[in-house]
Parts: sequence; C-alpha cells; structure tokens
Amino acid sequence: MKLSQSRRGFLAVVVAGACLLPSVSSAATISVGSGPDSSFLVLESPNLGVRTYEIHYTYQSGQQQDGYFLLSQVLSFDSSITANLGNGGTVEVPNYFINSFTYNSVIEEGAPDPPYTPYWVHWVSGGKGFQDQPPTYSFNPGVPDPGIWTTGYGISSPFRLITPGSWDALYFSDGNSAPSVAPIPETSSLLLTLLGSLTIFKRRRNH
Repeated sequence: MKLSQSRRGFLAVVVAGACLLPSVSSAATISVGSGPDSSFLVLESPNLGVRTYEIHYTYQSGQQQDGYFLLSQVLSFDSSITANLGNGGTVEVPNYFINSFTYNSVIEEGAPDPPYTPYWVHWVSGGKGFQDQPPTYSFNPGVPDPGIWTTGYGISSPFRLITPGSWDALYFSDGNSAPSVAPIPETSSLLLTLLGSLTIFKRRRNH
C-alpha cells in the first residue's frame, strides 16, 4: 500500500523529530541558576574535559548581561574551578579575556611565547554585542550567527552581549578548530518546530 503525500510528509516529520530529540537530551548539560530564559557556556580543555552549562536568568533588553556574567555564574556554582582573567580594554570599558583556568590543582594557562598556543579561545553563537562597541574601537565583525561558532572578541559588554538561547565557549586550543559541542537550539525550540510542522500536515490532510 502506497502512502499518500500528506502521510509521507507526516511520517518524515515524526522521524526527523525522533532523530533530533535524542541528540539534545543525551547531551550532558549542567543547569545553573534560575529564571525563564537561558544561555549556554561551554568549557573545553584536556584538564576540564567538555562541560556544557545552561545558565538560567531573566532577560531584559538593555541590561548588560554578557559572557562575563555567564562565567561568573558558573564559577559561583562550581567552586572547584577558578579562573584568572586579563583586561584588554580599559577600567571604564573592560574587555575581559581568560589567562588561565585551574581545576584539581592543574593550571591551564595560555603559552607566554610565540606562537602563543594553546590559549583560551573565545567562541560565540547567537547573541549580540559586536555592533555596540565604543567609538574608539574600529573593528566591527558584525552580529554572530546562531547555530554556528564564530570567534569572539572579549567576553564582556559591550563586546559580547548574550540573548536567550545564545552560546559562548572557552576552548583551550590553538584557535584553528571550533569547540566539539555544537551550538544547537534548546529542546523546547525543537519541540515547538516539530509540533508546528505536525499541525500544518494535519491541516493539509483534513482539507
């Protein structure tokens, strides 16, 4: 028996949803904080391993919630990890970057000599901030695209502002490869997309 076009489409959506949901639910994500909104921070290195944190908060447009905020929440949550930060900006407009992380008495610090690798590379996906830089800062690479990793330019505002669903990563590497964790949509977003698709197919079938 051949399936009608609407039935084939319905089946395709169900199969796609079944494939997507395990990939999200199987990811080892550590929940931090509280609030209706969330953004993600990935820490990756030989010593730390791969740690994905979902930081919950209340997003309000105009607030300076940045990558530094995400890192601060994680460090407050997990006292076994400490970080040493540098400031590439000014006192008035700081531009924080990571010098080192310490975990289990092991320090992973950026190399002091050329070619200065490995070091803590900042990666971003989604969010905003690049367009809100001070007038004295001439380089403007644009807003980072969601769903893919882009090299960041400092974890603090105005160089990096987060929005619900955005991703940041700090990866101890040579800077030539992106983090091993993909910046995927939240589970709720995938479910809403799936349910919306099912509704469309159901309507088509009933007409």
